[in-house]
Amino acid sequence: ADLDGDVFMELPVGMVVDGRDTYKDVLKLNKSIYGLKQSNLSWFKLLLGALQKEGRDFKPPQVDPCLFIRK
Repeated sequence: ADLDGDVFMELPVGMVVDGRDTYKDVLKLNKSIYGLKQSNLSWFKLLLGALQKEGRDFKPPQVDPCLFIRK
C-alpha cells in the first residue's frame, strides 16, 4: 500500500552496499512494510477503496469499522 507522507528508515546494522559500510545511510520508503506504524492504516485504506470500487455494497457497521458486511 502507498504511504501518505515521507517515511525514512535507517539501513540495518552491518549491511554493506558496493563495498562500503552504510551506517549513516537512510532509505525513503515508497510502500508500507511490515512493522511500520502507518502500515495498518495504509492497508485498511487500500482494502476499503477496493471493496467500494468493486461496487458490491460492502458497508462497515458503526460498532466495528474494521468489519465489512455485504448488504
